[in-house]
Amino acid sequence: MRKYAALHAHLNRRNGRPEMLSFEDIEAIIGRSLPLSAVKHRSFWANDNKDYHSHARSWIRAGYRVAYVDRDEKVVRFERTR
Repeated sequence: MRKYAALHAHLNRRNGRPEMLSFEDIEAIIGRSLPLSAVKHRSFWANDNKDYHSHARSWIRAGYRVAYVDRDEKVVRFERTR
């Protein structure tokens, strides 16, 4: 999760408030580009806590889920799960 630790911290600071972020916003938060799979594959944004999905663990462990993603517009809405 180290690559996405800053996203985890960002969402933790939201205190449960939902947030719509552009892919560009997320890249600014994590300090690097998202992989091409973020644009090409809906499954990148799945709320899947498997060991090999460190990006998903970052929002799941912060108590959020991806409620909406538009890969054409490059936006993601995170909503609180707990």
